[in-house]
Amino acid sequence: MKSASKHIVVVGGGTAGSVLAARLSEDPGLNVTVLEIGADDDAYGDGILDPARAPEAWLGMQPVAATPMLNGSGVIPMIQGRMLGGTSAVNGLATLRGLPEDYDGWAAAGLSGWGWDDVVDTFIAAETDQDFGPSSIHGDRGPLPVRRWRREEMGRAQLAFYDGMVELGTRTVDDINDPRQLPGLGIFPVTIDGGANRVTTSRAYLTSQVRARKNLTIRTQTEVKTLIVDKRRARGVVLSTGEAVEADEVVIAAGALWTPNLLMRSGIGPGDHLADHGISAIVDLPVGKTMSDHIGPGLRYRHTGPRGGTAGPAQSLLIGASNGVEIDYHAFPIAPSSRSGSSKFVIAVFLLRSSGLGSVRLGEKPGDGPIVTAPPLPHDANERLHHAFKRIAAWETSAAAKSIGCTPIEPLDLNTRDAPAIARERYTISYGHMVGTCPMGTVLDADCRVLGVEGLRVADASVMPTIPSGNTYLGCVMVAERIARKMLAQGRG
Repeated sequence: MKSASKHIVVVGGGTAGSVLAARLSEDPGLNVTVLEIGADDDAYGDGILDPARAPEAWLGMQPVAATPMLNGSGVIPMIQGRMLGGTSAVNGLATLRGLPEDYDGWAAAGLSGWGWDDVVDTFIAAETDQDFGPSSIHGDRGPLPVRRWRREEMGRAQLAFYDGMVELGTRTVDDINDPRQLPGLGIFPVTIDGGANRVTTSRAYLTSQVRARKNLTIRTQTEVKTLIVDKRRARGVVLSTGEAVEADEVVIAAGALWTPNLLMRSGIGPGDHLADHGISAIVDLPVGKTMSDHIGPGLRYRHTGPRGGTAGPAQSLLIGASNGVEIDYHAFPIAPSSRSGSSKFVIAVFLLRSSGLGSVRLGEKPGDGPIVTAPPLPHDANERLHHAFKRIAAWETSAAAKSIGCTPIEPLDLNTRDAPAIARERYTISYGHMVGTCPMGTVLDADCRVLGVEGLRVADASVMPTIPSGNTYLGCVMVAERIARKMLAQGRG
């Protein structure tokens, strides 16, 4: 093995950070150190590994971080994983890519190398698709094992949702990761192993063979306080203990909420906002000003009897349309079966394309978490939701819904034009798809290097200039894979 000549520090060992660590350490000429605030993935319990128990994380029963998000109608939680593997340890396991036009939009905005034809090979290379095998859109050699839930694994509410939508004449599709088949009703692809256990990015990428590399160091329970920046060049990081970790290059992968927080605490961000907190701006950049997320109303129901099934919460999904592929509806459980013998679930309705932009700002004190403001829904949101609500109202009368004794917890006449506004006021939730807080084009260049600061990159959901039309977990994997490739190709200079 060649002696390592360049030291790279990766801040965050989450969804993207685990990918970066594995890929960068493939080069023996690089010395890679990962700094993760949470525990190692050997601390995963059944509450994480068992996909059916994912809602426990959302209900505060698993060790995750929940950042409050200010919304027009109140405060809603935004769940993130705080452990090796990050949010891939607590999400719904939905392994979606988004649509070609999402990424072609990035390229059209001047971000060369990020169009669909550029990124689709990365998605393919990351997966081993156990249902479709190798094809023009699927791979069979990647670290992530991917398959779709079987009917016998699905919960009663999710089956009733799927079957009820079929009763209504909804078009079904075999593969919702094939954009040619959309819009339609399909089953979520998920990352699980042969025993139907969750596979996080740390478990997929940071295998025992990878961890044995002499040029890779993984430090968990390690909090980064600030960056070391000298003459507009990143020189390393300072930990909460006061220890300085020097580096030739720093890659921040702390997630769309905490990456901008670290940059701003280090003097990289909006000059006026930093000045309000007594921080001198090294470079004045619009960090934290353009957060996007998939948010929308979650309509609450209960059904008689147990939840049933062994699958995770992401099971059946309708990607619908009022104008193109733009609405996501799906049902997921929110609690175990109650003593009364009933089970609760939510039908969530999210607008996949939203022009609204939220923000991430610094908290009052240095140790405070970020202040997050939700992106507003577009001006025509009520009209678009009205289209979706009418479809759900029809589903409520289906034989499939009636077969499980489905009833709304708080009845709302979904056919009325007032229903979307009422639902937004009462039931708005976040899909946990926060992106775009340090986007390419305004904060970063197309190689995800921070503008005006050498030796510093971002490689997580923060870099996305617009939100993809689907769950963002796999998009984070794609970003990390591509940035690692760029760094390896650009060499050690």
